[in-house]
Amino acid sequence: MKEVVQHPVLGEIAYEESAWLGRKTLTVNGVPAQAISKREFLINGRKAILTGSVLFGVNLMIDGQTIPLSPKTLWYEKVLAILPFVLVLIWSNSRALRDIFPMVGGAIGGAIGGIGSATALCYMKKQKSVVIKLLISFGCLAATVFVAYAMAVAISSLT
Repeated sequence: MKEVVQHPVLGEIAYEESAWLGRKTLTVNGVPAQAISKREFLINGRKAILTGSVLFGVNLMIDGQTIPLSPKTLWYEKVLAILPFVLVLIWSNSRALRDIFPMVGGAIGGAIGGIGSATALCYMKKQKSVVIKLLISFGCLAATVFVAYAMAVAISSLT
C-alpha cells in the first residue's frame, strides 16, 4: 500500500509497505531515503524512525516531530475485520452448530479465520467508503465460512 503526504518543511513524503512481506520504502521529494535498519532511515542527514504498520497506521518521527503517513485503523474496521476469525472460533467449538453446518476448527480453522481477517483488513484499509468496507468484510466472512466448511467436509469424508 502506498501513501503520499505533503509536509510543509520536508515536501512530498511517499511511503510504501507490503502488507504481506513487511518491506518498507520511503522517498522524500522523489529521492529514496537511505535505510539504516528496517524502521530507521536517513532523510537529508537526519535520522527518521517509522512507527506502526500500514494496517494500523504509520507515523514518521523526525527531529522530535511526528508526521502521520497513513491513517489509523478505525474501531469499526477492527470489528469488521475480526468477524471471520471469531465466527470460525465460535462455530467450530459448538457441537450443536457443527451438527447443523460443519466447519473445521482448531489450528486449521484458526489459520483460515486469521487469513480471512487479515485479508479483510488489508482490503478495507484501501477504501474510503464505509459501504464498500462492509461489503469487503462480509465477502471475506463468506469466503472464510465456505473454506472452513469445505475443509470440514473434506476431512470428514476421509474418515
